[in-house]
Amino acid sequence: MNANITVTKSQSVRAFYLFFIIHTIQIGAGLMGVPRILFLEAGSDAWVSILIGGLYIHFIAWIMILILREYENADILGIQCDLFGAFFGKLMGCIFIIYIFFILLSVIRNYIEVVQVFIFPEIPIWLMTLFLLFLMIYCVSGGLRVVIGTCFLFFFLTIWLVFTIYTPVTYMDWGHFLPVFQSSPLEILKGSQKMTYTVLGMEVLLFVYPYIENKKKIAVPVHLAIVLTTFLILLVTVVSIGYFSDYQLRETVWATLSLFKIVSFSIIERFDFIAVAIWMMVIIPNIVLFCWILLHSVKRMFNFQGKRSLYVIAVFLFIGSILFEYRMSVNQMTDLTAQVGFYLVFVYPLFLYLVLQVRKIWRKRRAS
Repeated sequence: MNANITVTKSQSVRAFYLFFIIHTIQIGAGLMGVPRILFLEAGSDAWVSILIGGLYIHFIAWIMILILREYENADILGIQCDLFGAFFGKLMGCIFIIYIFFILLSVIRNYIEVVQVFIFPEIPIWLMTLFLLFLMIYCVSGGLRVVIGTCFLFFFLTIWLVFTIYTPVTYMDWGHFLPVFQSSPLEILKGSQKMTYTVLGMEVLLFVYPYIENKKKIAVPVHLAIVLTTFLILLVTVVSIGYFSDYQLRETVWATLSLFKIVSFSIIERFDFIAVAIWMMVIIPNIVLFCWILLHSVKRMFNFQGKRSLYVIAVFLFIGSILFEYRMSVNQMTDLTAQVGFYLVFVYPLFLYLVLQVRKIWRKRRAS
């Protein structure tokens, strides 16, 4: 496998769009329940965990950019084959494919469960899955530009939801944050690690990089996207801790969505129903981007045809969605995916960069 990819002008996109790609793939299923997860680990100091986690995400993004700039037009699949050889490179590529598949499946199943809890308790899993898969196939079959266009459009269609959090803010009790720093440093760091599932998706940069035109300008949109993602996680977590009591937050699985229950308008009594429905537009960019990564990886590694591979991916997602029927199994899958994602996204790039530097030093010494 050649490390570099040949990309035509019609396939490439501007670095500006990386802001929408990175942000929309990170904000999705994880944001719905992240306040409770962080609170269980770090208590009222969860906001510190978010700040530490946000800084580390910036650091990993910087490492990823340094790795990619060592090559002319390569993705992670080609880089791995170049560094570790064809066998181990493809083995790592297969691990990425399996990981992306399960994170995509977890996004679909978590959203379906939210719909069942908040709006339609009796809706069959298979029916909702088919609907989401139809939208996924429709977008991804149009190519990367259509996928990015979907992210761009849905970002502006959903960003206004941030302003509806004003109502819960007015009911916050700031005493819930006192005393400050009552959690131990280890608990705060564990809270930062629990952010993993919420911010997974940044690895899309390692796959989409060859399709970026002005590669020298990728750093700014990537870091701005991470800033916005960190801010939104911080916002919903702080508001949730201030609004809910200790017991309520520990028992509220989807705290972010539950905040919408107190939002009402003169013509809309149950705004949380509207919010859950609109949240599909937050989820769709997750689904289409992860599916595009899967499709890109399968085509690149095994030379499979695009549309056939897309249909096969959809079939496996449909079967997987039905197999993970109960909440316990969905939770186990989500937790395992988050653990694997932590090492693949937030640890593995450090090892990859170290290998690159060792090889560079070795080649310089050999040349001299």
